[in-house]
Formats: sequence, C-alpha cells, structure tokens
Amino acid sequence: MKLYIQIFIGAMMLAGCAQPNAKPQEKVVEASSSAEVAEVEDMPIVPLRTAEEFSLEDKRVGIEPKVIEIPSLDVKATIEEVGRLDNGQMGVPQDPDQAGWFSPGTKPGGRGSAVIAGHVDSKTGPAVFYELDKMEIGDEVFIHGKDGKIIRFAVVKKIAYPRTDAPVDAIFGFTYGSGLNLISCTGSWDRKAKTHDDRLVVYTELVEGTE
Repeated sequence: MKLYIQIFIGAMMLAGCAQPNAKPQEKVVEASSSAEVAEVEDMPIVPLRTAEEFSLEDKRVGIEPKVIEIPSLDVKATIEEVGRLDNGQMGVPQDPDQAGWFSPGTKPGGRGSAVIAGHVDSKTGPAVFYELDKMEIGDEVFIHGKDGKIIRFAVVKKIAYPRTDAPVDAIFGFTYGSGLNLISCTGSWDRKAKTHDDRLVVYTELVEGTE
C-alpha cells in the first residue's frame, strides 16, 4: 500500500541535525550529477501468475532495526525509533551517538523507502553521521534487526539538497524496490537558523539475497 507522509518541505526531514549550540561544521558536500536513467526494454508478453506465485510483497516485510553498521566509516550505532512531530517534521534521535529510524514509514528491507537519520555533530563534537559525506557508491550498510537478522544495503547515490528545497517524495515516498535512505546535515552553519544549510541524503538499496 502506498504510504503518504505529510512532511513540510521547508523544514525538510529533520527537526535539527545538530544538537543546540553545536560547533559549526564547515564541510560542504557537492551534490551529485543528475540521476542515471535506466534503459527500458520492451516488455515481453508473459502468462498471468497466480496469487501464490506473486509472493514477493509478502516476503519483503522488513525488519525492526536495532543497530546500523557502516564499515567504511567505522560506525556501529544503536537505532532508536523516531516519529513525526506535531509540526510535521521528522523527529531526531535524542542521543547524538545514535541513529533514528522513522518508524511510521517503511521497515528496512521492506518494499519502499526506509529512512534513518543521524546528527552530524553536537555541542561536544562529532556525532554518529559526522563522516556520512565520505560514503562512496558501492559502500555497504548493515542493519541488525531486533530478531537477530542482518540485512545488507549498498550505496547507489548521494545528494546534498538545500534544506528548504528537498524532494520529500523521493526520500520518504513509495518505491517498488527496497531502499534505505540515510539523512544528516551538511554544508555551512546558519547561525540565524541554528542549523546547517543543506541536508545530505545517501541512497542505498537492498542487496539481492539478503532479505
């Protein structure tokens, strides 16, 4: 079922990527080039399948995430659940060393776009996603479930968006694949707004055979 999430684009995905009075982080991430366009082949005519054969949707239910592991960044952090605030913004983890899974949305490994956010820094220094901008295409992300299961994702692209102009549907919306989108702040510190100028989104996809 398609999931519609009412989130203000002006506020982007996060109520704040850095803790109050966080030390400004001046690192700017260059947005990637235009998305790659897949070649579409003519669709062959195939026999209709039975409901039993069409069991992919039932199998991809996802897992309740407990830990996120990013080997290339030497990150292994606990995941807490975050929801949607009264003002429509996505909540953020209370602990800067933990990541926050948007629990009203898709579970990691399920059909759709699961979203996990993390702070880039705090008033005491670097936070869980401080080096998220260093991730490269093909880097792996492991999600450890509460049931002990581990599923693997691979980075397909990363894009930095202005915090007031981000494609919420692309980040939170429905997709036929199984995506996991990692979000944090990037860019220069805006002293007036008390947040960074941009939002970094690292798009990953489930590696076939791990769910």
